[in-house]
Amino acid sequence: MSGTVYGVAGGSVEDLGTEASEVGRQGEEHTGRVLDLIAVESQRDVWHDLNVPAKGVLANIDHIVTGGNVALIIDSKRWKPGLYWTLDDVSYRWLTKVEHADRRTMPMLQQRIAAHIPRALVRRPLVSVECSRDSGSVNVRFLHIPGANVVRASTLPRRVRTLVPDAPTDPDITAALFPLLRSS
Repeated sequence: MSGTVYGVAGGSVEDLGTEASEVGRQGEEHTGRVLDLIAVESQRDVWHDLNVPAKGVLANIDHIVTGGNVALIIDSKRWKPGLYWTLDDVSYRWLTKVEHADRRTMPMLQQRIAAHIPRALVRRPLVSVECSRDSGSVNVRFLHIPGANVVRASTLPRRVRTLVPDAPTDPDITAALFPLLRSS
């Protein structure tokens, strides 16, 4: 028996016609393909592109993986090559500040999902970072994103398998997440 994939990875990345939005969509789609394989080979469910269950919040949730009563939020990032690191709550790529790494959205997402699904154990979110160029690499070993654990995209499958049980998702969690889907 395999899990189910809900939604479309990268389905609502704003089409601003910018390189950044296209790179973001590619990152979400790549992460989506990796997570979809996890659903196929296990009983875990994978959810792509969900609304945040809070009025007035325009952000979306890139991915959630569920199994049993566990939910794991995953944010996809596709960044320029380099060494990313954080000192005193300020993040850098080499010596250049990267303010987008210091946003505090991950704890808010975890709190909103936990409040929306009281029966779920909502794990600390993961931020999966991959390199935006084939010829480069990203090092995120010293990067700290508020309220999340940062992982290289290549280690994401192992981390998901460790954090989410290989079991059918609790039906109450499925019922709570389904209305949050932005795309089908």
